[in-house]
Amino acid sequence: MSDKIRLLGLANKEMSGNSNFFAFYLKKYGEIESISEQEICSELNCSIKIYQKLALCKAPSASSSDFLNRLNNVSQYTGIPVIPLNKIIKRVDSVIALSRSNNASHLMAARDKKKPRDSNDNQDENS
Repeated sequence: MSDKIRLLGLANKEMSGNSNFFAFYLKKYGEIESISEQEICSELNCSIKIYQKLALCKAPSASSSDFLNRLNNVSQYTGIPVIPLNKIIKRVDSVIALSRSNNASHLMAARDKKKPRDSNDNQDENS
């Protein structure tokens, strides 16, 4: 491994805790999908050097009005298509949003079942 790639890797690790950088999204995506950096490189169809350069790019906020423009800039810089970059950001953001939610009421509808009717209810109806 060349010194440049090794240095990029060290910088990548430093930035992996900062959600402003792609390093954060790449690390979280790997954790969510249980895949390695090499497997992410395969998904992105890029070399480890390009992966490391991507990791040091500022990640656009999915909620910002210039999200696609900024994502296009990163795509042009790295040569990685916009669609897989978008997929990584959206996947990580959605998993983080769900994990931060303390209110599970949005999931309750999937668990709701009809309660069996009480025999007392039947007697009330027959009266």
